[in-house]
Amino acid sequence: MEDIPSLEPGQTEKRTLLVRFHHHLLPLKLALFCNDTKFPVKLRPDIGYFIKPLPISIEDFRDKESHLPGMFEYIRSCTFTDHLIELNNGSNSLTEDKFLVICEALALKMMSNANLSLVSVDMPVASNLDDASGLCLRFSSEILSSSMPCLITVTVEGKCSDPLTVSVKVNCEETVFGLNFLNRVINFLAVPSVTSS
Repeated sequence: MEDIPSLEPGQTEKRTLLVRFHHHLLPLKLALFCNDTKFPVKLRPDIGYFIKPLPISIEDFRDKESHLPGMFEYIRSCTFTDHLIELNNGSNSLTEDKFLVICEALALKMMSNANLSLVSVDMPVASNLDDASGLCLRFSSEILSSSMPCLITVTVEGKCSDPLTVSVKVNCEETVFGLNFLNRVINFLAVPSVTSS
């Protein structure tokens, strides 16, 4: 990489570094030199880039899921609030479908943070239109290095107008990858999106 001879306070210089990560657990170790002092730097890859979308039918999803129970299945929950921004943003509560707002917020968050394919959405049918419990989104992907499927099921509990409890289930034959991916999904779902007003 080309050296940067010096930088004044507030000055920036742009350099591009192309890195090919071979494993999601192995960071790239670099050294940054400043004023004759060496600073170690580690670049960690985002695990969402180690998968690619796997377009499959709901029947294929369920079949693959049935072959990955027990030790290949990992579940965690978190609180999800991204839908509240849209619902509280002066929307017309009489004409706006709250379930669709929640689905859009979840799907957008999932697909903008990992290379996934949306397989299906199950909408609850209830007399209480503010109860999102039972809403379920299914996503599929496959691990680039092994072509093994990685299936994600997101299930919602709670009222549309409140923060929701979201349960995320990952079915994946590569146990370390599956657990790390689940933790990444929980982390990005739990952090509210930043919106510009």
